[in-house]
Amino acid sequence: MPLAEKDIVSRQSLEQYVSTADAAEALVKADQAAVENLQLQLGYCSIRSPVSGRTGSLLIQKGNLVKGNDENKFLLTVNQIEPIYVVFAVPEKYLGDIHRRMKESKMEVEVRIPEDQGGAGPITGVVSFVNNTVEPSTATIRLKATFQNRDRRLWPGQTVNVVLTLGVQPRAVVVPSQAIQSGQSGSYVFVVKQDQSAELRLVSVARSTNGETVIEKGVSPGDTVVTDGQLLLTSGARVSIKGQNAASQEAPKK
Repeated sequence: MPLAEKDIVSRQSLEQYVSTADAAEALVKADQAAVENLQLQLGYCSIRSPVSGRTGSLLIQKGNLVKGNDENKFLLTVNQIEPIYVVFAVPEKYLGDIHRRMKESKMEVEVRIPEDQGGAGPITGVVSFVNNTVEPSTATIRLKATFQNRDRRLWPGQTVNVVLTLGVQPRAVVVPSQAIQSGQSGSYVFVVKQDQSAELRLVSVARSTNGETVIEKGVSPGDTVVTDGQLLLTSGARVSIKGQNAASQEAPKK
């Protein structure tokens, strides 16, 4: 029981003690608020980047006059290097294949650096973002691929060649792209027959990439196609294969 109820301490002394304790508690809370405010002010003394990366040149130097309403309020630019993102666009007609592949598994992307002369090979990443709209002006959709970039071969703002594999077509008939010609009836090639004569064949082209064209119909596996001098050819004309005569005259080495 409180001492005041036993008349050990007077009511007046009790009220004075309670008032003193409340005042001390309020003083402690005020001091805590002051500490938090000073910690906040101390935090303004340093600027920390929200991401880890590489800094560019300083945009504001020591001694420059700055104001709160300046249009350029950037001290410097920090670009993230590891990981790094590659943004590219693909025609909208492949959007269905992209969704199908992403549901099956992670879709890998290969990039090659055009000026890379060291022969280090392509760099592999995965598609991490597909935009939610198609660009109406270009009929393409924007994708983003993530690369770990441990060796830092990729650099912000760099131009690279992107290869996105949407599927594998086994046993496809492929010819060099320079063999494909365009005419009034569509695409065609000249096929060299066994009697060394040229035959014009209309072909159905599926797609072209890296200097090669996939043929859906018109050419069979093993056919020889003309890749140079098509403008001088007509159907039935005799064809001379470069290097064939010279190769036949060489005696086999023992």
